[in-house]
Amino acid sequence: MQRSRSLAKRLPAGIVDASFASLATFSVGLAAVNLLPATERGVYAVYFTTFMLGTVLPRNLIFTPSEVEAVGFPVESRVPLIGRTVSLGASPAILGAVVAAALAAIVAAPLTTADVIIPFTVTTAIAAMLSPLQDHVRKMLHIGLKSWLSAGISIVQFITAVVAILLMRGTDIALPWIPFGSLAIANLVSLSFGWVLTRGSHRRSTSAKQLRFGDLARRGRWLLLQAAAPSLAGFVAASVITRLASAEALGFAEAARVVAQPILVFATGLTAVLAPRTVEAAMRHDERTARRTSNIYLGAIAIAGSGYLVIAGWSWALNPMTRIVPAAYEFSGLVALTILANLWTAGVYLQVNELLGAKLETTLAKLSWAVSPIVLLGAATAGFTDAFARPLGRVFEAVTRFGVQRAVISSYYHKDLSQSDDGDDRHKPLPDPIA
Repeated sequence: MQRSRSLAKRLPAGIVDASFASLATFSVGLAAVNLLPATERGVYAVYFTTFMLGTVLPRNLIFTPSEVEAVGFPVESRVPLIGRTVSLGASPAILGAVVAAALAAIVAAPLTTADVIIPFTVTTAIAAMLSPLQDHVRKMLHIGLKSWLSAGISIVQFITAVVAILLMRGTDIALPWIPFGSLAIANLVSLSFGWVLTRGSHRRSTSAKQLRFGDLARRGRWLLLQAAAPSLAGFVAASVITRLASAEALGFAEAARVVAQPILVFATGLTAVLAPRTVEAAMRHDERTARRTSNIYLGAIAIAGSGYLVIAGWSWALNPMTRIVPAAYEFSGLVALTILANLWTAGVYLQVNELLGAKLETTLAKLSWAVSPIVLLGAATAGFTDAFARPLGRVFEAVTRFGVQRAVISSYYHKDLSQSDDGDDRHKPLPDPIA
């Protein structure tokens, strides 16, 4: 019962954390879609796609496996692992950032000039290196039941991002330096703040040596394969859209993505708090707790998403986003379709954590490579659907992924457990997730 009350108290912290972290990214995206000309907005969309791709290597090779492993440690031993896990993930973070920025430069070179490519490439590399480190520190604080500390880091990130944008906008600095430049500064400042918050625990850790790069990477290679598929598919889709339609079309789709982002913000906040519980339930083969947690999650997503669709899906008098991001509403229905795409995408978040708890990384990787290319079906229509091609492909992909992952999870729980049910409490349900 005490654990349930603790979870109920931490849910708001998770939402605050994800909200402010995403508000930082939202403010950066807002600056990009409102300050940059139409073509450069499309170039920004290419770089943003590769920015996300650059975070895949450290996040999935080292950080996610270490977060899953941390759930198995006593609560008091989880936060002290941060020093070790950050040091293990630093090299992959640098490598992923450099490769992603270089890839973006190659794709964007035919679309614009060097005075746009250089600032985007440099700032994207720095932001892509720092972002997964900062995200990991926040997730480890959630796992260590210190969710409000994680929220504090995100608040610092948001404030720093806004201040950085305003300061750079007030100078003569070229506009392409501003979006990812402000995000890099925000990540650096908030990461430093988080490091200060946890520095005392780093020295007290005696369990950290149990985490080794090779052990984590062996498990993480499947997570890397799983996460690389949608990231690569998204990158290829963005490139296809710029070729079949135009960079401007991708720019309008990017503006709609910025408006639709609150759905994923809310989902990320819920996942941050509910994921450790889902992982543990899957580890224990506790279907009842996993299903109840999933139902709470999906119900909250459906309610919040439906409300946001009514408010922001269309251009009308009570929609504030039409004034904040006017470019998103150049095509009627584009934002509504993008919100629906995000709703289905959010639906798979907790499923992934459940599959990780079930130790089905290999299955998850294979599934991801089988399903992710579906997004290209939408991109292939760009010649006549224009900016709608991007969210259309994401709807196709997300709906398919949700259904397939749901079937895999159901199969996992309904396997014959007679050989493993030896009288221990592995299948004993956890306390209800909400008191």
